[in-house]
Amino acid sequence: FPFALMNSLITAGGSTVLAMIIGVPAGFALAKGRSHRKFIASWALLLLRMAPPVGFVIPLFLIYLNVGLLDTRIGLIAAYMVLTLPMVVWSSWTSLSQIPDELIEASLLDGASLFQTLYKVVLPAARPGIVATAVLAFLIAWNDFFFALIITRGSTVTAPVAIMNFVSYASVDWGSIALASIALTLPTVPVIIFANKYIVQSMGGAVKG
Repeated sequence: FPFALMNSLITAGGSTVLAMIIGVPAGFALAKGRSHRKFIASWALLLLRMAPPVGFVIPLFLIYLNVGLLDTRIGLIAAYMVLTLPMVVWSSWTSLSQIPDELIEASLLDGASLFQTLYKVVLPAARPGIVATAVLAFLIAWNDFFFALIITRGSTVTAPVAIMNFVSYASVDWGSIALASIALTLPTVPVIIFANKYIVQSMGGAVKG
């Protein structure tokens, strides 16, 4: 079970980092861009987020079977992106929309590139919403059971799936299940405590004034 916890930490953390690297710039583009296709993009993101996981897991399983990504951490991280990336883009879009356009224009007039404006001006101003988004993405991947059950085997099994090993046809080891459930919960406590103030701030808006 400790090895399964490590797998959960690596895959959930990796998928969160990748989703933030891809999703935050995409949310910024949707929030501040002037494309007439933003409405279509918003509905596409919403449909991806609402789609049931079973609609993705069978095609992913067949693809992974052909390319050799079954029972690999990279494959599980890519699968978690299906769950986390639409949420990250949508949430980042909402948070970054609150940043005043004048702040971005002033940074660009001062000679900063669009990349520098995003990472040195926009992200610090929208930090509460961005941190809250990262925490939600991590928790979604950390608590996932369905994708890990189908894609992983012995070497990359995650903690939610490993708890099933304490259940057999003959008996149920309730003591081990309780201990494993506590162990599964404990790593998320420091993350939530650290991000608590940012989550509260994000509920009231990332930018004031």
